[in-house]
Amino acid sequence: MIKFFRHIRKNLLEQNKTGRYFKYAIGEIILVVIGILIALQINNWNEKSKTVSSAREQLRILTENVSDDLIQLKELNASIKNKISAAEHLSDQFQEIKPYDSLTTSYIVEMLFEQNFYINRTAYDKLMQSGEYSVIPTELQNHISEYYSLLGRVKEREEISNSFIKKELEPHYFDTYSKYNRKGNLHPLIKDYYKMDNRPTLTPDMEKIKNDSKMEAMNFGSLYQSRTQQEFYKKAIEKGKLITELIDEYFNANS
Repeated sequence: MIKFFRHIRKNLLEQNKTGRYFKYAIGEIILVVIGILIALQINNWNEKSKTVSSAREQLRILTENVSDDLIQLKELNASIKNKISAAEHLSDQFQEIKPYDSLTTSYIVEMLFEQNFYINRTAYDKLMQSGEYSVIPTELQNHISEYYSLLGRVKEREEISNSFIKKELEPHYFDTYSKYNRKGNLHPLIKDYYKMDNRPTLTPDMEKIKNDSKMEAMNFGSLYQSRTQQEFYKKAIEKGKLITELIDEYFNANS
């Protein structure tokens, strides 16, 4: 092809057709430029295709990450329900709405358990770092970003609650109530741990518990923390379900 164009230019010069030669040369330059632009466009299409393909793969992994998150979040939500229920029962006993009973010390134990959610951001971070996030539909981008922002707030709430447990609840419990960590305490974990205990059952001093204003105040704090935490779990579960549905729709529309 190059030899062909060269031959035409040579003939035009030999025939002293300078005007036609320049016109031809300009046309040849335009053709070359068009060819370069087409090649660049094809290269851009190829690169975009690779980016979209990689982004789709990361979205598949992100769906798996979110599915794992939902398993954790549902378990944590079930656990926090037990904690809220225990705190509400204890609150009713402190206020003499309900009588103190054999479950009182188990309610106090339930307050001690921390909640810990472990985020898997592998796919999300890769999408953000690679620049592939931009090829995902804007609405889906917004929901995914909101989801991971919400998970960050879940962790913040957990840290606040766990810090309260470590700094306030645990010291008071071990100073005042650790003697009830034995047979007779009906909390499932303690009951199972001490099932072979041969020592006599220790009856709780209900009058002392009733007058423990510090424990009453901490139970109030624990109940507030737990209810707030539960709201974040619920929001994260709802958003996680929505994201998996939107990603499924995206794959179905682009399959």
